[in-house]
Amino acid sequence: MFKYLLSRGRKKPKAVASAATGWSLQHSLFKLSNQDGFTVGNAVENVLIVGSIGSGKTSGSGRALALSYLSAGFGGLVLAAKPGEPELWREYCAITNRLDDLIEFGPQHPWRFDPLAFELSRGGAGGGHTENLVQLFMALLDLGEKDAGQGGQSGEQYWRKAVQQLLRNLVDLLVLATGTISIPDLYRVAVSMPSSLEQVTSPEWKARSYCFVCLAAADKRSKSVSQQRDFALVADYMLLEWPNLSDKTRSVVLSTFTSMGDVLNRGILRDLFTTETNIDPTATERGKIIVLAMPLKEFGQLGLFAAAMWKFSFQKSIERRDVTKSPRPVMLWADEGQFFLLKGQDFLFTSTSRSARVSNVLLTQSISGVMAVLAGPAGKAESDAYLSNFGTKILHANNDPASNEYSATLVGKCRQFTISANNNYGGSDGWSGFSSGQQTGSSAGVNEIIDFELQPREFSRLRTGGEANGGKVDAYVFKNGAAFKATGRNWMKVTFSQNLGV
Repeated sequence: MFKYLLSRGRKKPKAVASAATGWSLQHSLFKLSNQDGFTVGNAVENVLIVGSIGSGKTSGSGRALALSYLSAGFGGLVLAAKPGEPELWREYCAITNRLDDLIEFGPQHPWRFDPLAFELSRGGAGGGHTENLVQLFMALLDLGEKDAGQGGQSGEQYWRKAVQQLLRNLVDLLVLATGTISIPDLYRVAVSMPSSLEQVTSPEWKARSYCFVCLAAADKRSKSVSQQRDFALVADYMLLEWPNLSDKTRSVVLSTFTSMGDVLNRGILRDLFTTETNIDPTATERGKIIVLAMPLKEFGQLGLFAAAMWKFSFQKSIERRDVTKSPRPVMLWADEGQFFLLKGQDFLFTSTSRSARVSNVLLTQSISGVMAVLAGPAGKAESDAYLSNFGTKILHANNDPASNEYSATLVGKCRQFTISANNNYGGSDGWSGFSSGQQTGSSAGVNEIIDFELQPREFSRLRTGGEANGGKVDAYVFKNGAAFKATGRNWMKVTFSQNLGV
């Protein structure tokens, strides 16, 4: 049993310094049993925590994990779904003496981040590539569709590719013309493109079109051979292909972009993400804890878009770092994490992020919720593949049949034996033979079967904490690889202790 000892009123432990541990993968963060520790290596193989409402997943295993990461000096990005999340992480940082590393990003705070400028200006062989910027916009578009209840159905192949083509040309034109990029400028170019071949030659259009201003500026600027080819493609698209599209096609493609761009181009998102940057994802490598103080339950789609921009930029940034020079482990933490899933992107990131020393921590109420978000023709396969990238799974009490079936299947089946017995008294009614003295008989046998080692019902019987349970929260912990020493199996029942404020 594991009892996390940190509680209010006790001495605050200082974060472990890198010089003391080197953040070795073998370094134990906390004990799961007297014989088994949870190590940095386990952390960067990712952690999935599943439990229904009131199961204690946040206040039990989630709290224990968060405090151990902070105590060890992890940096990280925290995505918030519930209104109390920023305050909770303030408490965690206070307990672990990490308040100086806490950065709360939101409209009530001074921090600003321009993800487009960050990607455009970053170093490395992949820095500044148009396609990375396009993929950021497509991730936002997918989230917008999901939040609107469309489930990605409008993202049919043709329309999706058409929107990507538009974005690619908008980005290239701005970079070639100005050397910079911003959401407001992308929007200005998009809404001023020519809508007909006649307009292309119109002096009136040229005089008022920001698209034409950028085309003229890009034409005059010195360009590399590669940029000259790119500019030729952009000019052909803007002046020939785009105006030749049917009015309906052009309208659908343009409105798909502008409906998203409009959200990013006004109010809170404009103020937070299109001005001068004073914080970016590389801060997590220096130990900063960036908490997105825009909970979904308060900010809705604005919070979702903000989370997506931070998450996408963090994933791209952290995978580029050199861990020999920057070895600090970092976390990507998402409670109610199903809301923040980026189709395709998250599977790819979690499958390779171990080498970048990232601990992806996803807390969710049910496996069904994850599958619902990743719906589609390949939804089940993508869900299974994504969840398989979590080396440690902490399974709390649940009333979702799919989650309990998943958990039982995860633990696996084993050879079991059942005993059967039968008595025969001879008569057809089972009694006449006995009363008449006829011969009676009995038989017994042992049958070998293969069945779940843990039945699905066991996952609905776990303690959920609170005063009724003395603050005890039960979970089955499953891990890939070597068996737990305490059980000889790759699963073990663990009890976490809540902080009841006493």
